[in-house]
Amino acid sequence: MTHNSLSAARTPFIRLLIPLLAGIIGQHLLNLPMWTSALPAVGGIVLWGLFVKRDSIEEQYRKRPLFGWGLFLIVFALGLFLQAIQHHPSQPPEGFYPIAVAHIDQKATEKANSYYCPATITALADTGGHTVPYREKVALYFEKGLQARRLAYGDRVAFEFQLRPIKSNGNPGDFDFATFMRHKGITQSQYLTDAKWKKTGHAPRSDLRDWASTTQSKLSRRIDACGLSPHSALLLKALLLGDRQEFPAEMQQHFSATGLSHILAVSGLHMGVVASLVYLLLFPLSLTEAGRKLRPLLSLLVLWVYACVTGLSPSAVRACIMASFLLTAEFLERRNSSLNALFAAAFFMLLYDTDLIFDVGFQMSFAAVAAILLFYRRLNLGGNSPYRLVRWVSSTIAVSVAAQIGALPIAIYYFHTLPLLFLVGNLVVLPLLPFIFGLGLLMLFLASLQLPYTWVAMGTDLLLRFVEWLSLGIERLPGSHIEGIWLSPRYLWFYFIGGILSYITVKNRSKKGLWLTLSFGIAFWVADLATYRPPHPEIVVFEDSQSTIVQLSDPKGCYLLCPDTLAPLLPPVGEMYRQQQGYDSYELFRPGAAVERALLFVDYPFAQFHGKRLLLLDNREWSRLSTGKRLAIDCVIVDRQFRGRLTDVTGLFDIGQIVIGANVHPTRARLWLNDCFEQGIPCHDVRSQGAWLDTP
Repeated sequence: MTHNSLSAARTPFIRLLIPLLAGIIGQHLLNLPMWTSALPAVGGIVLWGLFVKRDSIEEQYRKRPLFGWGLFLIVFALGLFLQAIQHHPSQPPEGFYPIAVAHIDQKATEKANSYYCPATITALADTGGHTVPYREKVALYFEKGLQARRLAYGDRVAFEFQLRPIKSNGNPGDFDFATFMRHKGITQSQYLTDAKWKKTGHAPRSDLRDWASTTQSKLSRRIDACGLSPHSALLLKALLLGDRQEFPAEMQQHFSATGLSHILAVSGLHMGVVASLVYLLLFPLSLTEAGRKLRPLLSLLVLWVYACVTGLSPSAVRACIMASFLLTAEFLERRNSSLNALFAAAFFMLLYDTDLIFDVGFQMSFAAVAAILLFYRRLNLGGNSPYRLVRWVSSTIAVSVAAQIGALPIAIYYFHTLPLLFLVGNLVVLPLLPFIFGLGLLMLFLASLQLPYTWVAMGTDLLLRFVEWLSLGIERLPGSHIEGIWLSPRYLWFYFIGGILSYITVKNRSKKGLWLTLSFGIAFWVADLATYRPPHPEIVVFEDSQSTIVQLSDPKGCYLLCPDTLAPLLPPVGEMYRQQQGYDSYELFRPGAAVERALLFVDYPFAQFHGKRLLLLDNREWSRLSTGKRLAIDCVIVDRQFRGRLTDVTGLFDIGQIVIGANVHPTRARLWLNDCFEQGIPCHDVRSQGAWLDTP
C-alpha cells in the first residue's frame, strides 16, 4: 500500500480536480468557442471505448492508462464547457425595453456615495407593460436614502434600464475592478437615483437563503443593541457572523499587517470552534450507542446551518464539505483521507461555480488547509511532550506556520504585505476565540430570551478590545511587517509547483523526483533570466479626475509634474505603480520649478526627459504669445486649467501628439478630439482610454 499522501490511491478526487482546473483555466486564458469543449470529450470517449474492448485480463491491465487519460479528457472538457457557459454573454431581446425588473441578491452595502447591491435582472418591460424574460447579473448603485439602505436579499425592484460596461481604472498597477467583477459574473453596472427605481415586492428565489439573510441581519442588529463599544460590535459581527460590510478598512489593515486577517473571514477555524462548542453541548448523547453515532451528525447539521447564516463563504463551504465527507465515512465505518475530502470539496464547489478558482478567499483557504494537512505533523515537534502547555504551544505554532506556508504567498501577491510577527498574534488570539465565540453566543441567547446579559457583554467587550489593541500594538512594532512587496504570477506558480515537486521528492526519497525538481527549477530560472527586462525610462500621464499627474521615471529616480497650484492628494495617484516599479520616493515639480540634470530638464511648463519634449498646458494665455519659429514638441498634455483650443498653440508649436488629462471636462475633451482629428494630430483621451504610457 502506498504511503504517499498525494497518491491517487489515497486521494482519488485529485484525478478529477486536476483536469477540471486545467479546463477552467484553459478556457479563461484562451476564451475558446463553446463547441470546442466537445473535442476532448470525444477523445476521452474513444479512449474509454478502446479500454472496455474485450481482452484478456493481462491486456486489460496493460491498457489501464487509456481509462485514466480518457477520464482526464472528459473532465477537462467539462471544465471548458462550464467556464464557457458561465461566461456566455447575455443578448438583450430585440425591441425597446426601457424598464428592467431585478432580484436583489445581497443586502445593501454602504459605499462612499451610494448603496451597492448585486442583483439579477429577471425580465425587461416595454412602455405598454409587456414583459419578456431576460437574465443577467448586474451591479446596482443606489442613491443614498432610507429606502435603498433597507434593500435586502429577495427584494424585487424595477428601474430604468441603462446599463454601462464596468471599466477598470486606467492606471497601471491599480486594482483591476472589471476583472474582479467579471469573476463574480458581473460585467455591467448602473447608478440609480431615487426617481429612477422602485421596490415592487419581496420574492426570494431561495427560501433557505432568504431565511439565512434575514437571520444574519437580525443577529447583527441584536449585537448592535447589546451595549458593546462600536469597534467591538463590528469585530464580533465579523468574527461570529461573517458580516464585514461596515468593518473599517483601517482595522482590516491592522489585522492584515499582524497576520490575523484570517480570523475576520468565517473559515475552517471558526467552524472548528463552533463544532467543538456544539460537540461539548451534545455530551449527554455519548452515553448511549445510538447517541454516539447521532452526535457527529447533529454537529454537522449545526455546521451547515451556521455556514448558511454566515453567507456561505468559500472557506465555510469547504470546511462543511470536508466535515461531511469525514463524518459520513466515520458513520459508515469507511476509511477516508482528509486530503481526499479537501480535493472533493474543491471539485464540487468548482462544479457549482467555476469562478471560485479566481476568488482569493477560495485560494487561500484551500492552500492553507492543504499545507496544514501535509506539514502539520512534521512541524509539531513537541506533540509527544508529557507537558500539556508544551503540546499546546507546539500545536499552535505548527498550525500557524503550516497555514502560512500555503496561504502567505497568495496573501503577498494580492495584498503586498508580509507579516513578520504573525506567530505572536496567533499564539495569543487563537486560544481566545473559543471564549469569544462562547460568550458571544451566550450573550445573543440571553438577549433573545430577554434575560440579564450585562456581565456577559462586559466580558465579550473586554476580550474584543484586547484583540483589537493587540493587533494595533503589533502593527506599530518596528519590523512587524513589510509593505510594498510585489510578486509576479510566474513566481507564484514556481512556488507551488516547485513546492509540490519538492514535497513528493522528499516524501518518496526519489532520485527521479529530485532530477525533475532540479530540472524544473533550472528551466524556470533560465526562462526568467531570458525574459528579464532592465528598468527603462518611462513617461506616464495618470488617470485622475482631480489633477493631471505626469510621471517621469528612469533607473536614477522618479519625478512627478503637476500643473495645478494646489497640492495633490497624498500620496498622488500612481502610488501602487511606483511601488511595483521599486520607487520608494519621488520628487514633485509644480509651477515655477526649474531643474536641469542629466537627461532631465524642467522649466515649467516645458520639460525634456531622455530627449522627449513635453509641454503642460495650464492657465497661461498662449494665444497672446508669438514666436519667430515654431518649436517642436513631442507631446502636449492638456490640463483642465487651459480654456483654449488647439488652434491657440498650433501657431507656436509643431506638435507630435496630444494627451488630454482626465480632469478636463468631457465636453471640452470632445472638442479637442475633433480638433486633433481635423488637423491630423494623434490624440489620447486619458478619461476614456486610460493612462498614457510612453518610452522615450
